[in-house]
This record gives sequence, C-alpha cells and structure tokens, in this order.
Amino acid sequence: MATMTDLEKKRAVKEERLQSHYETYLQDSNTRRSQNARVADPSESVDTFLATFSQRRDKVDEKLCAIRTKKALITSEGDKASVRGELENVLLDIGDMERLVAVSSFFLPTYNVQSAQESVSKLKDDVDAAVAELLPKKKFSFRSKNANVGEEAEKKKEMPLARPVCVSDSRPNSCLDEISSLTISSNLSFQGIQDQHDSVLVRDAHDLEDREYMLSNLSNCKVYLKGKCRALFVNKLRNCQVYAGPVTGAVLVEDVDRSVLMLASHQIRIHSTKYTDFYLRVRSRPIVENTRAVRFAPYAFRYSGIEKDLQNANLLEETGLWENVDDFKWLRALQSPNWSLLPPHERASMEDAEDI
Repeated sequence: MATMTDLEKKRAVKEERLQSHYETYLQDSNTRRSQNARVADPSESVDTFLATFSQRRDKVDEKLCAIRTKKALITSEGDKASVRGELENVLLDIGDMERLVAVSSFFLPTYNVQSAQESVSKLKDDVDAAVAELLPKKKFSFRSKNANVGEEAEKKKEMPLARPVCVSDSRPNSCLDEISSLTISSNLSFQGIQDQHDSVLVRDAHDLEDREYMLSNLSNCKVYLKGKCRALFVNKLRNCQVYAGPVTGAVLVEDVDRSVLMLASHQIRIHSTKYTDFYLRVRSRPIVENTRAVRFAPYAFRYSGIEKDLQNANLLEETGLWENVDDFKWLRALQSPNWSLLPPHERASMEDAEDI
C-alpha cells in the first residue's frame, strides 16, 4: 500500500507535468500571436475602419453645412454653378466612403457594414435635400415661345451634377432625377470591363498591374485576366465565364447568376449570387451571404507567367481553404444548404489561356 508520501510525490510530478504543458501552450500561443501580428495588414482593423469612416463622414457633414449657409448668396447662374461644383465634390467624397466600405467588407462584421451603408445612404439624402433647397427646379408656367427658347439655352449651359452610384445602391435619385450619374469606374477610379455582351474579353498584365479592377454588367461573356491586380470587384454577371489571375488583396462578388468564376485571392466575399461555380485558391475561408446554389472547387487556370504572379501574390501554395466556406446567413451547426462542393467528375479541366 502506497504511503502518503508516495501519493504526494505522484501528485507533485503530475502537477509539474501539467504546468510544463501549460507553459508550452502559452509560449506557442504567444509565438502564433506575434507571427500573426507581423503579417497582418494594419488596414484590416475594425477600429481603424470605424475611425477613418467617422472622420470622413464628419468632414462631409461639415462641407454640406458650409454649402447650405450660402443659400442667401446664390443670386446668379454663376453662383449656382459654383454651388453645383461644391456638391459634386461632396458626392465624390461620399463615393470614396462607399469604396472604403466595399473594400473593408471582407473583414468587417455584418453589423458594421450595414451601419456604414446606412450612414452613406443618409448622406446621399442630405445631398438630395441640399439640391432641393439650393438648386430648386423652376416651377412650370405658360411662357411665350421665345421665352422657352431662352430657357432651353440657359439650361444647356448648366453642367449636370454627377451622383456616384455604389454597387449596392439601386434606389431612385429623388431630387437628383435630372442629374446624370457617374459609373463606378469613373467615380471610384476603377479600371475594368462593363456593359459587354456576347464577347470574349482578354486583359493582360499591363491592364491589371497593381490596379483595382471591376467587371460589371456582363452577359454571355468569356473573360480572361492574364495578370495580377490589387483588388477585383465583380457585379451583375449573367451566364459568364471569368478566368482571373491572382489578386493580391480581396475579391468582392455581387449579383452573379449561372456563371463560372476561377479566382485566386487572399479573401473572397460573395453576395446575392446563385447557380454559379467558383474555382478558388484562397488564404482565408470564402464568405457567402444571401447566396444559394453555389458550388466550390480548386483553382484551375493557367497562362504564361502565372506561377511567378502567384508567388508574388503569396498564393502559390494550395491551402485547401476553398472548401471551408462560411455562410453568414446560416447560423445552425448543420451544413448550409446554400453551397456545396463541386463533384470531381463535374469539375472543369485546367483552363489554359496561353494562346488566347
């Protein structure tokens, strides 16, 4: 029978072993935390986003308040043109805020994204109100034909106030109905392809290098992006095939139907998309929202020089994360019914764009 001393010795040895394991765990945890801190993008911080967004929102509010104080000073067409120009600049600032939200949506919680979008929408309403107050439409009245001709001449002299349009902004322009809108590419400095149908479209490294690129409003198109870009925004595609080289930042996909997308990026977020196959190489789990009937498979695209591009983008290694999808609208422990893995026998073969 063991003595009390023997039991105490065994207990001490066991406690020492547990303490050693715990210290090893803490050391490994601290090491991993330090490594993550070294490679993390400092811009991908919720606190940084909130501070930057709040600062820009306050600046837009200040500009609008300053513009509204000039109401009594608007006495000529020149004054109206000046105010119109200032409001255009405010709208461009709002466009920059929309761009910040779009780019940051990959790491922001859904609540923060929705809150920021509501703030942007309110600012647009404020601009509508300022236009109605400072640049009201002339009331209809019966005039002579010559007077109407004069009014038409004056109207042609006025430059339209361009209102930025975000990917998710589909509401009517209310007070700005008579004002033309900027496309996303011109407003937010995006390069890209838009409003194309039944075409084969090829872009090389010269077109893509270190740029934020956009594919918008395409149908029945086959798109080859043979090079790497900084970010990729995909919006309103119908029955398209997209083969893209590596993206050093993130990919945002919205409103895509019955298409095939081959993408390599550090992050990908997919909104409002259905009946679409994704062939991915990613360094974080893909995220889907308001999406159904989408399938995932490993990346299968090549062109001359893609290995170097993948290496420069830190995407040469296959992580296997393409099959670990997070559905932000499915909170149950069971597998989300909105996505699935593409069966191997249904997957496309390697797409080689060498001769395209």
